[in-house]
Amino acid sequence: MKRKLVLIAMAVMAVNFSGFAKSAKKQAKEAARQREAAIAALKPIQTIPEKRPSWVDSVPITNKMLSFVGVSNQYATDAEARNEAQGDGRGQLVKYYGTLISDKGRKATATYGITSDVFDPQVASQELEEFVAEGLAKGLPAKEFYTEVYFTQASKNAFKVYALMQIDKEQADKAMQEYCNQKAAEYQSKAEAEKDAEKRRQLEKTSELFGGMLQPSLF
Repeated sequence: MKRKLVLIAMAVMAVNFSGFAKSAKKQAKEAARQREAAIAALKPIQTIPEKRPSWVDSVPITNKMLSFVGVSNQYATDAEARNEAQGDGRGQLVKYYGTLISDKGRKATATYGITSDVFDPQVASQELEEFVAEGLAKGLPAKEFYTEVYFTQASKNAFKVYALMQIDKEQADKAMQEYCNQKAAEYQSKAEAEKDAEKRRQLEKTSELFGGMLQPSLF
């Protein structure tokens, strides 16, 4: 009787072990399948055009054009991805000028002792970004698109788009010159109305900053 119980117990253990082994093998296969799917999801199943353009990895630099490459996240439609890529490219154009005036403005304020209540580089950056966003960048279309199509784990296509955004440098230079001349006139007008000698000096220096010193940095 005792021997029989031992044999039964061993049989039950064997069955349980076999079931565990099968379950572990099944889980391993599923994990492998998920890994393969994840790796596949990192690679596009299609690209348009087929050959990846050089500008995707290296933004073109020329004397005549300002270039930016906008990139989208993955979207269910190509149209959504294109819209985001173009928006990203326009945003880069805006930040490009905002960063330039901020950097040059900080150097100028330190050199000429201009206090932030007269000229704040951060405020100037924000103002110029708004000017560019409403002017040069607004509605700027992409010159070229490069699209990657992915197959998601949900068995659906997802689109990621790169957009080459370019603006004629002569056009951009003209807009920047008009902006700088306008700001120079504003600060000169404030200087003429200012009674405090030190503040007037700072206002005049800021006018000079926009009227001449800053302009070569922006165009």
